[in-house]
Amino acid sequence: MTRLQHFLKAEDGTSTIEFCFVVPLVLTIFFASFESSYYMVRHVMLERSVDQVVRDLRLGTLIPTGTTPTAGHALLKDAICKRSALISSLNGCLDSIRIWLQPLNASFDINPPDACVDKTAGVAPLTTIPAGEFAPGNANDIMLMRVCLREEPMFSTTAVGAAMIRSDGEFALVSTSVFVNEPG
Repeated sequence: MTRLQHFLKAEDGTSTIEFCFVVPLVLTIFFASFESSYYMVRHVMLERSVDQVVRDLRLGTLIPTGTTPTAGHALLKDAICKRSALISSLNGCLDSIRIWLQPLNASFDINPPDACVDKTAGVAPLTTIPAGEFAPGNANDIMLMRVCLREEPMFSTTAVGAAMIRSDGEFALVSTSVFVNEPG
């Protein structure tokens, strides 16, 4: 028997070949499921913290009367970030979160902007809030609040992680809430 025939008939290493074909598929499924479940947990934690903050905001206990919109905006961001577990560090959260809060008019013409932070433009300190982005409203106003938090995926090379990523390499966690300011 020639060396070539002996090599072709040998069955040594067949389990290694199967292992090399199956393990990448199994690891991809594992990382994709882990990424999607971690994304869901972070989204639920953001929703929970927004609900808690909206409760305080609605009752008027979060932002003291007479607070400027810029200070109120900073208080709102700080309160959401402090109550969000499994979100990036507090400073990272404060740089990554954007809040759009406006009273709704009677026609319900709702057109909130894409309220996510564009990190490719660089992070500048917030000295003034862009017009039409933050208005705490008056008593009995119906309010719409949209919170967008940018986070980095854990495994950006998996199919799930790559599908969630936006142009700057992060994905957006968006929470929307509607409430009525209590009379006070």
